[in-house]
Amino acid sequence: MIWTTQTHEFAATLCRRTGRPCPALSGLAENLTRALRRAEPMTDASFEIEGHCEMPPCGAGCLARYAASHSRVRVFCGVDEDTALPHLHRFADALLGSEGGGFAAGSGPVPCAMVEARAHAAQVSAPVQPTA
Repeated sequence: MIWTTQTHEFAATLCRRTGRPCPALSGLAENLTRALRRAEPMTDASFEIEGHCEMPPCGAGCLARYAASHSRVRVFCGVDEDTALPHLHRFADALLGSEGGGFAAGSGPVPCAMVEARAHAAQVSAPVQPTA
């Protein structure tokens, strides 16, 4: 599923459990993009956050891992909180990336669903300049 807001373009996979888009996943990604937009005046372009959370609205009791910056947000559902983000990023790059990289089957856990939000080119923040 692909959709666009004023600031981001989103691409989400279908949930492997339900076969449908996950509203909880989409909502979390949109909330993270809004939070990062609000943080722009106090952060620079290199600011990143990552973490995990429970997804009660999911109904399947999924946990989610996320990694977010001003230019990109990724959320991975149905993975443990200690699943390595580099592994999940390789999976996302293989699935959504334009470079055509691969992902070895059986190399680790695969998320039930994932979403990526990319900031529109004009929306990526410039570094904050300190004021005198």
